[in-house]
Amino acid sequence: MSDTYAAGRVSTRLGEVAYVRAGQGPSLVLLHGNGHSWHEFSDAIPALAQHFDVVAWDMPGHGDSTDVAVPPSIESYAGALADLVAGLGLVRPAILGSSVGAFIAASYAADHGAASAVVLEEMQFRSRDFWAAAWTRVVGMFGEPVQTLEAVQARFKRTVDADLLSRWNRERTRAGAAAMIGVMAAIRDFDVAGTLSRLEAPCLLLFGEAGPTVDRAEALAGTRPGAVVGVIPEAGHFISLDQPAAFAAAVIGFLQASST
Repeated sequence: MSDTYAAGRVSTRLGEVAYVRAGQGPSLVLLHGNGHSWHEFSDAIPALAQHFDVVAWDMPGHGDSTDVAVPPSIESYAGALADLVAGLGLVRPAILGSSVGAFIAASYAADHGAASAVVLEEMQFRSRDFWAAAWTRVVGMFGEPVQTLEAVQARFKRTVDADLLSRWNRERTRAGAAAMIGVMAAIRDFDVAGTLSRLEAPCLLLFGEAGPTVDRAEALAGTRPGAVVGVIPEAGHFISLDQPAAFAAAVIGFLQASST
């Protein structure tokens, strides 16, 4: 845990959720990807905290949050997020989610109706046939928590140094293979189009130019008329780590414009 940020825990329906908090202004909640923690946003939080009251959670079963006995659905994760928001007394925060965090953000905004805006980063929009064909590869990717430098580097545009590799493997090991595969099953089973069609809050769909989801950007945007689409150059699936300055600028610009 960094000494730079205030840290705390909130009781939720999926156990205690750990979070860090920094900055002042309108509330912005950050939701990381599968097998990671709030540290996914650590390079971007200083810039975001100049404009927002930033809260970054460790999703249930990850980081310093409580383990979960049964792999939750996306809707259950969104319920835990609602508990966190209520527990911290946040009023209509903006919600930014990366990868699985994007699914949780969309579910929260659609079903709880309490988001001022949503940023959906690197959100998968795939058919059941796609998931069926890819599932063996998915299990291989998440079934072994510890990955080689070469495997991790393939997912980034930046150079993966020893510190990033160590944290990557430590956080994946902490989450565990069963939990990470459960998260992927929750993504697979989630109704993306139906959920996004019910979103009323302003929405930014954010992609890395070299990421695995940008090929579906147009199709995803079609499920949410009026959504803004942004593509960050020289970024893969983890935009806030590859290009933290560009990531923060895109988020700040969108949230400020959507609040006027």
